[in-house]
Amino acid sequence: MQLTHLNIQGFRCYESLDLSFDQRINIFAGANGAGKTSILEAIYFLSTGKSFRSKRTKNLINHDLNQLTVFSKFTDSKKQQNRVGVTLSKSLQKIIKLNSDRVKIQSDIAHMLPVVSIDPDSYLFLDKPPQYRRSFLDWLVFHVKPEYLKVWSNVSRCQKQLNFLYKEKSQNQLNHWEALYIENADLLTLMRKEVFSQLQNLIKLKIKVIIPELATLETSFYQGWSKENSLTEQLKKDRNKNLTYGNLNQGVHKMDLKNNISHKPAHENLSRGQKKLISIIYYLSYIELLSSQLKTDPILCLDDMDAELDSDKTKVLCEFIQKSNNQAFISTVDPDKLMGILDNTCLFHVEHNKVKRVT
Repeated sequence: MQLTHLNIQGFRCYESLDLSFDQRINIFAGANGAGKTSILEAIYFLSTGKSFRSKRTKNLINHDLNQLTVFSKFTDSKKQQNRVGVTLSKSLQKIIKLNSDRVKIQSDIAHMLPVVSIDPDSYLFLDKPPQYRRSFLDWLVFHVKPEYLKVWSNVSRCQKQLNFLYKEKSQNQLNHWEALYIENADLLTLMRKEVFSQLQNLIKLKIKVIIPELATLETSFYQGWSKENSLTEQLKKDRNKNLTYGNLNQGVHKMDLKNNISHKPAHENLSRGQKKLISIIYYLSYIELLSSQLKTDPILCLDDMDAELDSDKTKVLCEFIQKSNNQAFISTVDPDKLMGILDNTCLFHVEHNKVKRVT
């Protein structure tokens, strides 16, 4: 998988930008606020239809323009050339085209052109609330389990209906919707567990190599309710509580990835540097599993990759990128730090929303 061309119109600070890539590793260097992150964000948006740093998609459109367009050419795992473009208006109308054909669902592009984003926030993996780790695992499940999207949609629909019934204190249809929720939630939990089990094995192997002093770290899957109960038993037990509070108290929406050291929460007992390394290991394992399952190498976008890392941790990440087959787009304020470790790179200098190829 390799992106060979990127054209941006009306995206963030760029009214127009046209770039070509002939190297696997591409570094964008410049001062803070120069426009480096917006280039990586455009690549991520092309795949996912969203930003990795903002929930408001409308904010991606340049304030002087009425719409944005991101267009690219890429070579897929079969070495075939493809073209994909996404246009988004201020009214949030989106047009997606793949090889000139209209695509209705963004997830079709995400499957064909997978992109993984790692930014300084990613190094807070252990400190973030459960929703962050839940999204992390679900995005992986989405890519490796074709049936995930349908099951997740069914679970969301059932949960919305259950919350309405609990809030209204209406029990007439509760049995029906709880049964439907349980059926789909059990399927979702099974998929999550299977993928996490594979991820967990990779994490353990990397910890032994990179930080053997933390080999006793325990990573576990919390399904969202007590493992002593089936979901049917849990909902029956929680029925009165759910009706009292007006929402579903326990279920798949409370799933989390737990990390303990000596039976104590890792985020409370490890140093900041150790937590960053664990975070990096989670993402490296994620990328490795995604590559093996999809039989293709997802594109990596690493924003301010070295901003929160010391030289040893930066080296760990660089060595992985160097040895992998993943095309990488990296932003930094200190290119010399990375160029001294990475080989066969292309360096772009970014200043005042202008991009110039240096090497």
